[in-house]
Amino acid sequence: MIRRLVVLVGFLAQLGSAHTAETGSTELGAREVAARTPADLAQQQRDLVEARLWGLDLTEIQRARQLMAGPRGAFSVANISPVEVLGIHARTPAERDRYAELFARMTYEDLQRVLAFQQAYDAALRRLNVDLRPVALDGRELPRGFLGVSR
Repeated sequence: MIRRLVVLVGFLAQLGSAHTAETGSTELGAREVAARTPADLAQQQRDLVEARLWGLDLTEIQRARQLMAGPRGAFSVANISPVEVLGIHARTPAERDRYAELFARMTYEDLQRVLAFQQAYDAALRRLNVDLRPVALDGRELPRGFLGVSR
């Protein structure tokens, strides 16, 4: 009896896989996305990964890409984030606020990482160059203790 159940479950799993391959559909996250070709499916999977990196959903990342294909792409730097694009082109004040908060949170977290690395770099520089003293751009030596350098 258990063996028949296992075989039945296996058969149903194969049937589902065959349906997916035949229709070119796959479920990505909570929504089903139709893909006409393997290349379409691969692009949708890349879009889903990118969307998750930015805290967006698949529809939002695709909308940001469409907006960048128009005038926004000409007006903006190439590396503008999809969150910024969506915020600039928000359809409602609530949507604009959501993207602004998401972007503020992301830039704050990045700032924390940058500052932590800068502090680690400064400490390493002091450890490796015990006698190193800061130099002003005009060539004069800066006083001891300037910018936290205690030596």
